[in-house]
Amino acid sequence: MARTANSSEDTTQRSHTGFIVSDGRWRTAIVFATCLLAAVGCSESDKQKMKDMWKFDSGSGLGSGRRAGDKETWTIECNEFLGSGHTKTADTMATALKRVSGLNPDKVTVQYLEDRSRVYYGTYELKYVEAKGDSGRGARGDLIIQLSQEIKTDLDFIRGLAMGDKFPFFSARPVPQPKPDVGPPEWDLRNARGLYTLQVGVTYPTATLHDYKAAAVEWVKDLRSRGHEAYYYHDPDRALTSICVGTFGADALVDTGDGRMGYSPAVRALREKEEFMYNLENGHKVFQVAPDESGKRVRMPNISFLVEIPRKDQTGATGSLERR
Repeated sequence: MARTANSSEDTTQRSHTGFIVSDGRWRTAIVFATCLLAAVGCSESDKQKMKDMWKFDSGSGLGSGRRAGDKETWTIECNEFLGSGHTKTADTMATALKRVSGLNPDKVTVQYLEDRSRVYYGTYELKYVEAKGDSGRGARGDLIIQLSQEIKTDLDFIRGLAMGDKFPFFSARPVPQPKPDVGPPEWDLRNARGLYTLQVGVTYPTATLHDYKAAAVEWVKDLRSRGHEAYYYHDPDRALTSICVGTFGADALVDTGDGRMGYSPAVRALREKEEFMYNLENGHKVFQVAPDESGKRVRMPNISFLVEIPRKDQTGATGSLERR
């Protein structure tokens, strides 16, 4: 495997709140609010368990989002392989990477998932900073990850590796260090019946919440202990887990009479429950600034919404949840 010259721009990842609630149109601002479990009828031991996991402090807002200066462990995703032979292909490419002069073979790892495998290289402690101006990297004031010179150098090197006239790692990218999937299979949204479910929250890593997948599973466990049909969904493409409640069929979407589609009475009834009104983030209510009908910019809470229950395609792959 040979190395060829290649350049890359300083890439970033927008906050997970932007992916879920802004649809690319609004800037998302986190407002510290009441912890989810403090608002519902949970036992004091359950509340303390979740507070300990999320490091929640109503005075400082810890656990409610990222701040400039927060650090996070990232890695380089060299490539992702799908299909029936994804495990073998990933092993072959990982072995090839380990033999490259200039790379540390001990830093090459492979993540095996049910429907895909990924090859990673290295671990890097990166810092979040505020964007200095509006650009493709983010709007002024947005929190963006700052790539270190080390990860940029390694990224360029890996992208430039060639096998003959092919560049198998040209699409390499920096990503948060992946966490192993956890949780009972029967609580996995992919195993739920129906077409749609209501997303009521997400968890993602912050400086004070590292095991976001375990936090999501605990959230689902609490909901189920109180009789709710709840599920988790570990996003295969992002460091994000969704928490959903209920399952619905095709009749979840109805004609509102004005040519638009809206939610059925059953969906609205579930959504009217205080616990399921909002799409909470790490157990906290989040607001976005957006124009109202008059054009005035106002602060509105992110509300819960229907998503399609993911089904595997012919390759066995599932992607991010689709909002309806």
